[in-house]
Amino acid sequence: MLLSLGTNSIAQQKVRVSLVKYGQSDGLSSYNIQQIIKDKNGFLWVASQDCLTRFDGKSFLSYTQQSLPKHRISGPDVRKIIEDTIHKALWILPNRDQLHVINTTNGDVIKNISIPNYANDDWNITMTNCGNNLWIGSFRGLKILNTKKWQFIPPPKKIQNHFINSEINCIGRDNFNNVWVCYTRYGIVIYNGTSLKKIKEIKLKDLGDRLGRNTIRVNDFTLVNNNEILFATDQGLRTVYFDRFYSLTVDNNPVKNLKVLNSCPIDAIKAIRHDDIIISGNGHLYQFNSALSNYVVYDESIGDAESKWINYVQSIYFDGDKIWLGCQQGIGMMKIISSPFAKYYYDEKTGNKLEHMRSICVLPNKDILCGLSSGLTLVNHGDNSFTTLDRAHLYHHIFFLGNNMAFLSTNQGMHVLKKKTIKSIESIYPELKSYKAHVVNSHVFVGDSVVIMGTECDDGILIWNYKRHYVKKIDTSSSPALASNTVNNIYHDKIGNLWVLSDKVITVINADFTISKSLDFASERKYPKLDLFFDMCEFNRSYWIASYGNGLIQIDDKWKVRKLIRQKDGLSNEGVYNIFNIRDSSLLITSNNGLSSYNIKAQKFKNYYIENGLQSNSFEEVTATAYHDKIYAGGINGFTVIDPSKLLVNKIPPILYLANVEVKLDNGQNLVNTSLDIKTLTIPNNWLQISISFTGINFEDPKRVTYKYRIKEIETNWINNGHRDLINIIGLPPNTYTIELKAANEDGYWSYPKTLIVKIEPKWFETWFFKLAMVVLGVIILNAFYHYRIKQIKIQQQIRRDIANDLHDDLGSTLNSIKIFTHLAIEKKQNISYLKEIEKLITSTTGGLRDMLWVLEDSRDDMNELLDRVKKFATPIAHANQIKLECYIEPELGNPNISKTEKRNLLLIAKEAINNSFKYAECQTIKVIVKPGTNKKILFSISDDGLGFDISNKSNGYGLNSMKNRAEQINYVLHYNSSPGSGTLITVEKK
Repeated sequence: MLLSLGTNSIAQQKVRVSLVKYGQSDGLSSYNIQQIIKDKNGFLWVASQDCLTRFDGKSFLSYTQQSLPKHRISGPDVRKIIEDTIHKALWILPNRDQLHVINTTNGDVIKNISIPNYANDDWNITMTNCGNNLWIGSFRGLKILNTKKWQFIPPPKKIQNHFINSEINCIGRDNFNNVWVCYTRYGIVIYNGTSLKKIKEIKLKDLGDRLGRNTIRVNDFTLVNNNEILFATDQGLRTVYFDRFYSLTVDNNPVKNLKVLNSCPIDAIKAIRHDDIIISGNGHLYQFNSALSNYVVYDESIGDAESKWINYVQSIYFDGDKIWLGCQQGIGMMKIISSPFAKYYYDEKTGNKLEHMRSICVLPNKDILCGLSSGLTLVNHGDNSFTTLDRAHLYHHIFFLGNNMAFLSTNQGMHVLKKKTIKSIESIYPELKSYKAHVVNSHVFVGDSVVIMGTECDDGILIWNYKRHYVKKIDTSSSPALASNTVNNIYHDKIGNLWVLSDKVITVINADFTISKSLDFASERKYPKLDLFFDMCEFNRSYWIASYGNGLIQIDDKWKVRKLIRQKDGLSNEGVYNIFNIRDSSLLITSNNGLSSYNIKAQKFKNYYIENGLQSNSFEEVTATAYHDKIYAGGINGFTVIDPSKLLVNKIPPILYLANVEVKLDNGQNLVNTSLDIKTLTIPNNWLQISISFTGINFEDPKRVTYKYRIKEIETNWINNGHRDLINIIGLPPNTYTIELKAANEDGYWSYPKTLIVKIEPKWFETWFFKLAMVVLGVIILNAFYHYRIKQIKIQQQIRRDIANDLHDDLGSTLNSIKIFTHLAIEKKQNISYLKEIEKLITSTTGGLRDMLWVLEDSRDDMNELLDRVKKFATPIAHANQIKLECYIEPELGNPNISKTEKRNLLLIAKEAINNSFKYAECQTIKVIVKPGTNKKILFSISDDGLGFDISNKSNGYGLNSMKNRAEQINYVLHYNSSPGSGTLITVEKK
């Protein structure tokens, strides 16, 4: 962690740190960072040489001269940012032309204020706010903007020195709301922040102009406490002490133990918590205590062809638990609690690199021996420098033997390192002469004189007592015997058993080395193919075994598999290498893709990758070791020192915002809302899709923020959106919906839900008025249909009554006649004539009944059926009387439907007219024609070429009256035309 430095001892220590870096390759639009602040919403705002940038941890939003109007600023070189939390705004100062005001809730530029220039080379440099005034320092002097009147007001009067209007690089405000203006060619002048009157001044000579240039450029300042300000100048650090009445004391040599900082250029300075001060100067980044007596130097771990950003810091921002560094190359982030990872790969002084680590050993003085695929390197703990000891061999395994010696195993056998010199093993330990060609890949110490070594090339294990100079080999042919001569690793458990891990089997040898047992998991029904055992540890009567390609195996003290933990359970990768028990509470597992920390009690994983500070995502088999509560783990790009005590749980959930709500309409337009505090949204009825993008600000691990959402009116359960920060909504019916979103950090801590109320307007046919109108219309239609049906029923009833009356009259009369003729036939002897009359009456009655049934039949209500019925009635009679009968419908009329009433009455009219022709006309031809009338409706005509009659002399008989009545019943008009010798024409036409 950042050290809390005491005042009683001198600390000149290098602390290795890893920066989280954001450069142009990550989306940052510009380098040369001049200022960083964080607004109250949690966004970073970055002033750079090229533009202004807003950053949420994942994406960058740039403000340039070429941006859209709402994100457009006047100049490329942004010098200063100040937040006005009361008005939810940022003040942005480019080096020329205009001052800009940005609304922090939606990120839009809402105001531009022209800045007066004193000359063509008058560039804006710095700014501070005090009350209602903005104090702007430029290359040519001081400018003050009154933010109530939005007008520039005259600055304080000139001081007697004519250089007072020269360059101002820094303006500060103290805790008494007074303003300190740093004139490069004059000194520091303190003004009352309200009245603008001068309070005190510090001239150049009082600031120690060591170079005699009559200029001191102040680059930065920080309040150490209410009565002390520390200035960063181009001639070193300066401290000014003052009281409430501004009695001033200047210390031009405030640093006692690193005096170069009193005279070299200081670029940036920032007081942080615990009264510590971060200083960028002399090509380094320092942390001092408040007395400037003790310090540490931060050393950044870098890779090949990388530069140390930490040596080029131009601005510093303290964020409570992080320090943001504005560097020449981009943005760097350093945690207050230092990273649990310190990586080692490249030494910029020598150019040496740790390429593909194969073994590692920490020496008692904390120097580190690194066995590589092609050499041996010593890493100095004090200055982190690399010393190459060998470049020719592959180093499989290294361990410290004592007596300032280290055991080395290369691809050519065993060696010893003594005083940085590599010697043959037999020169120090003759008992190993017979085994010097063996390649060792693992070891464990037993007691203070025995080391057991696992061999690489199927040679079993070696038990070596290096004090008694005794060596014993154990393999598949010895007693006790190994189940396999292949050795991947060995482990010595708490009760003294030795576990020899092979590819397919594990051999367990008891503490007395008298009995061995094999464990191959072949009998495990659920896990029959477990193999490639690379490492193990134990905890609480359980053993945890790293099985490469399978994951993590948990077995009990009876050697039965209890659990197999895989990637789906949260493990970073199933290609696991080494496993460590961390304080009987968690396991630390290296793998082929990342590092996993497993909380045994909570059964939860937290995974770490290169972006979290690892040397790479890939570790290597048996290339990790524990030393003094730290884990040293190697891989393809050097090694990482892991401090498990700093693998802390992040309990701070992300800050969740709705970043953008876009509504696509069916007319091609899009409605966009970018306000961070949007709570309700009304959607027009012609919408197609709602796209809601959001951001969970979590600078700890921004790529692993996860999201969930739900629409409460539709789903009570949360929908997991993974790492995707966008949802699309389509097809919702008009209503008011509550959309809830929440975000979780990498440790599963969820934010409070963010709510958006969406009101979807209905289309015109979905409104309540339209629906009510439809209900009313439906009632009207149903009522009309009801009355129509009643009318139809009444008509049907009338038809039935008419038919019943006809049947009663005709059938009753006919039956009465039949009764009379029957009686006469019985009484009279010559009864043949009566019987014939009876037959005629029965035939007539049968025809009438058939006609009535035909009328009532629903499937025959058209003119064709009517004409067919007329033909059936008239054809036999016409044939018997040798009369030609013509019946047809003219094609223009088609075949119109007719009602039952029409059927009945038209049929009876036709029968009446045809009967009259048969009886009285003595005609040769009868024509029955259906055709369009004058109004293109039905015209039904019956004509004959018979005798005819004189209409004027012929009174209307019963037959004509009956036909007229029937026509009127069906809303038809009956016409007849006749003259003696010209036949008769009767027409019935629909009105």
